[in-house]
Amino acid sequence: MSEKPKRRHSAALFIRVTPEHEEMIKRAAELAGTSVSDWIRSSLIRTARKDIAEAARYEAAGQAQE
Repeated sequence: MSEKPKRRHSAALFIRVTPEHEEMIKRAAELAGTSVSDWIRSSLIRTARKDIAEAARYEAAGQAQE
């Protein structure tokens, strides 16, 4: 079985969070068994895909009504 090639992450995003949110994020990453960076990346990408798909559905529904 071949392994997936690792992607190079070359873009960086910087965010500020409260100390409470930082601890929550660290705990979630720990529970998932992954690094904080990997957890944040996968969570953000999953949410972005969902939001984009949802917006596309609304857009398509709006165009169908025209």
